[in-house]
Amino acid sequence: MISQIPDDTRRLLFVACTVTALAAGALGAFAAQSVRPSCSYVVFSLGSGPGAEQEEAMERGYWQAVGSGECAPPHARWQFWRG
Repeated sequence: MISQIPDDTRRLLFVACTVTALAAGALGAFAAQSVRPSCSYVVFSLGSGPGAEQEEAMERGYWQAVGSGECAPPHARWQFWRG
């Protein structure tokens, strides 16, 4: 049955299926990314400037805010799509 389909049509079907699969994979990877909801919290740091120590302090501050219930924890991006 497949042998009756012309080569050009088979090639076009293969390309269409490949593009569809790649697009679905990219969308799935994008949807599964972890995102943080909007949240405000204060971090006091005595560091000399932006760097690894301040990034760590900000990360600790965020997780403390999550632990205290002031901020929501991160979740998959697709959860925003549910409406």
